Order: sequence, then structure tokens, then C-alpha cells
Amino acid sequence: MSLITLVYVSYASHKMSGDELRVLLDECRENNSKIDVTGMLLYRDGFFIQALEGEEDTVMPLYNKIAKDERHNHVLLVHKGKISERTFEDWSMGLRNLDDVDFSKVPGYTNFLDKEFTPQYFEEHPNRAIGMLKTFKDQSYF
Repeated sequence: MSLITLVYVSYASHKMSGDELRVLLDECRENNSKIDVTGMLLYRDGFFIQALEGEEDTVMPLYNKIAKDERHNHVLLVHKGKISERTFEDWSMGLRNLDDVDFSKVPGYTNFLDKEFTPQYFEEHPNRAIGMLKTFKDQSYF
């Protein structure tokens, strides 16, 4: 068995409300807990960054299913790699809505956080997506 982490970015099909994000979180938690997948979802102004962790033979089919979900589009895999332990081990899914974040107060703040997120940027700099997920882990709903 091979434990992996997978990070993708995408655009929401429409701007999502807090209630819609909560429904999505509940659905992810229910589904992921059944298949031993953990992870984190960031949302900002219609843009998603998500990490999934688990056995490769479970995560890859889940990612393929997620990529077809009509709640988002332009899904782009920016990182996939083997891991020895999970970063989000206690979460079937965590969520942080970044629309309400004062980025200047985020540890390690740079003006990068003030810019519009794009898939192309994260494709060229996947460690930025991974870093953001880890940064907001401690400030997220779980």
C-alpha cells in the first residue's frame, strides 16, 4: 500500500455562500471518513485549493470523481507525492474560507496572498498551495 498526498486547484462554478461551503464540508467528511481519506479545503473568492491524503488506490479514484463534480471546473492537479505520514491525520476534511481573512495578519505574510489565485500559478509553484494548506490548518474548521 502506498500513502499519498494529492493537491489540486479549481474554480467554483459560482461564488459559494457559507451555507453552501458547510454542506460541501459535511458531504466531504461523511464520504471521506468511510474510505479513510483525510485532507483540507481552502476557498477564496470562487477558487478552491484542496489536499487529499490516503492510499493511492483510494485517493486517485476519488480525485477522478471530484474532478467531474459540477460544483467546480478547470480542475488542475498541481501535486501528487508519496508521504510517510498524514498532515491532516485527524480530519476527514478541514475547511477554511479565506474570504474573511486579513492576510496581513497571517504568519509569514507576503503580498502574494493579496493577488488573485490562478491555476497556472499553483501549477508552476505547487509548494505554495501546499504551504497555504499547512498555514491555514491551525485556523480552520474541523
